[in-house]
Amino acid sequence: MVLFFSILLLVILIYSNYFNNKIYFKDLKTYDKVEVFTDYKKDDKVVACYGNTLKCKKIKYKVQGRVNTKKLGVYTLTYRAKKNNKETSANKKVEVIDTKAPSLKINGVLNSVCPNGKTIGATYEAVDNYDGNITNKIKYKIKNNKIIYKVTDSSGNTTKKEFDVIIKDEEKPTLILNGESTIYMSVGNKYDEPGYVAIDNCDGNITGNVVVKGNVDTSKKGTYELNYSVKDEYGNETVVKRIVRVFPKNNYVPGVSNNKTIYLTFDDGPGAHTQRLLDILRQYNVKATFFVTGYDMRYNELLTKEHDEGHTVGLHSYTHNYGVIYTSIDAYMQDLLKIQEKVKQYTNEESKIIRFPGGSSNTISRRYKTGIMSDLTKKVEEIGFRYFDWTIMSGDAGNTKDSNKIVQNVINGIKEDKVNVILMHDTKSYTVDSVERIIQYGLANGYTFAPITMDSPVVHQKVNN
Repeated sequence: MVLFFSILLLVILIYSNYFNNKIYFKDLKTYDKVEVFTDYKKDDKVVACYGNTLKCKKIKYKVQGRVNTKKLGVYTLTYRAKKNNKETSANKKVEVIDTKAPSLKINGVLNSVCPNGKTIGATYEAVDNYDGNITNKIKYKIKNNKIIYKVTDSSGNTTKKEFDVIIKDEEKPTLILNGESTIYMSVGNKYDEPGYVAIDNCDGNITGNVVVKGNVDTSKKGTYELNYSVKDEYGNETVVKRIVRVFPKNNYVPGVSNNKTIYLTFDDGPGAHTQRLLDILRQYNVKATFFVTGYDMRYNELLTKEHDEGHTVGLHSYTHNYGVIYTSIDAYMQDLLKIQEKVKQYTNEESKIIRFPGGSSNTISRRYKTGIMSDLTKKVEEIGFRYFDWTIMSGDAGNTKDSNKIVQNVINGIKEDKVNVILMHDTKSYTVDSVERIIQYGLANGYTFAPITMDSPVVHQKVNN
C-alpha cells in the first residue's frame, strides 16, 4: 500500500513538472570577478528557458546594469526574461578588482642612506596602476646596512625591494643668513635680526635648531659679532657669523674741517628721485652738493628744499646742451647766468659753485670749438666762480645700472689720504638705491659727509681742450 502511494506521488510530481511551464535561467553565475581596466564581456553561456526542467525552450532575455571596469567596486547585473505573461529575473554580482602590485623604482645610484632613511644621490618613486603615484606611501626599514622599501596600494597589493647600503651622514648643514653678512646701522636705532635658514641633507629644514650667540648694543658706537651655529641629528655642525657695525650720525659742522671727508655730489637734477634722496640724507644728517639744471620745471620746488635742508645748490647748466653751451664763451656764460638766476629765485642765494657739463676735462667740446674748455676754466675763475670736478666716478653715468656695482665702485675709490669727491646723478633710481649703503659705509669707517663750499679743497681735472 505504501509503495503504491509513493509511486503515485512520484508520477504526480513528474506530471506537474512536465506540463507546468515556467521561465528560468540556466548556467547563470551569481558572482563573478574582473580585473580593473580590462574589458568585461557578458556571459554568453547563460540561457533563458521557457518550459520545465526536463525540457528547455530557449527564449530571449535582457540584461540591465553596467560594469565600470575603470572603478573598483561591486556591480549588479539583472537578467530579465518574459514569455506568455510570465516573467522572471535573476541578479549577478560582478566585482571589479585590482590584483596588480605597484611598481617601485629607485632613480640614481643608491650607495649611501641617511640614518633617518633619506637617500643620498638617489630618489625613489612608486606608481600604481589604479592609485597612480603613491610615493608618499613608501615605507622603509633599515637593518644591518640594508634598506628595505615597501609600498602597498589601496587594494592591499604590496611590492618590496631591498638594497645593500652604507648608513652615514658626514655632511654639514647649510646655514644661510638673510640680509647682509655685514650690517651698518646708526646709534640709537633698533637692531632687528634679519633671520636665517638652516637646511640639512638628511634632516631637512632645521632652522629651529640654530643657536645665536652675541648681542648688539645700539646705544653706542662699535663693531659687534653675532655667531650662528646649527647641528644636525648626527652631530655635524656649521657656524657662520654676522658683523654689525654701529656708527654715530654724521657729525658735519659748518666751518669745521675733518681729514676724513666725503663729498657726495649729484648732477643733472632735480628730478623724479630727488625727494627720495633728500629723505635718505636727512635720516643720516648728511649734507650733499647738488649741481642742478633748469630745463625741467616740474621739480623747481626741490631747489628750495635742497637749500633749506642745508645742502649746497651748485650750478651745472640750464640746458645741458653741449651743442649750445660749448660754441663760445658768451654762449656758456648766458647758460650759466640763467641757471644762477633760477637758483637764486628759489633759494635767495647767488651760487658761484659750478661743475661743467662733462667736467672740465671733457673732450666732446672739441666738436664745437677748439680750446673752449681752457678759455672757460680761466674765465669763470676770473669772475669769481669756483668749479669742481670729481675724484671718484660711481659709474652711473655709463652703462652701470646695478646699485650694488655703484656701491662697490664708490667704496673702492674712497681713500683716507685724498679728497673724496663722488660723481653721482640723482636723476637715476638705481643711484639713489645705492646712497644709503655708501653713507653707512662711510660713517662706520669714521668719515664725515660734507657739502662743497667756497672754502672746500678744489678738485680739478686736467683740461683736455
